[in-house]
Amino acid sequence: MEMVNAKPGVAKSLLYMLLFLLFLYLFLLSIQTMEVAFKCFGRGFAESLIQTTSSPMVGLFIGLLSTSLMQSSSLTTSITVGLVAGGALTLHNAVPIIMGANIGTTITNTLVSLGHIRQREEFKRAYACSLVHDLFNIMTVIILFPLQYYFGYLE
Repeated sequence: MEMVNAKPGVAKSLLYMLLFLLFLYLFLLSIQTMEVAFKCFGRGFAESLIQTTSSPMVGLFIGLLSTSLMQSSSLTTSITVGLVAGGALTLHNAVPIIMGANIGTTITNTLVSLGHIRQREEFKRAYACSLVHDLFNIMTVIILFPLQYYFGYLE
């Protein structure tokens, strides 16, 4: 009787595993598709993009701004990875954009914490959690950005 009860749980776990693998495959396929699409933009697009992001500070702010507008650091990072894979952006220029995306997430979680502003205790907990995330991301960029800028450490 125990074996009969165990099988639905195993089937459910197997289903979740298959769904996870399916969605992982679709995610990787979408990145591959972005890579092909960026290759189709041509040499002029790649040159203008590289020229725009040649300053690390500009790249940092591009990452921050794009993440703030789209509310998704994963999307910004995925697009950046696709641009690097497609040859439209160099790794040297991509690192500050990804750092900016990590700082951009601080805006998102702060906005979410503000949704709890009417309930004083909830807001205190939400904002404290948001602040921990913000400080971690900002301090990481403060430490790693100069290392990348002067030595190319993260490349």
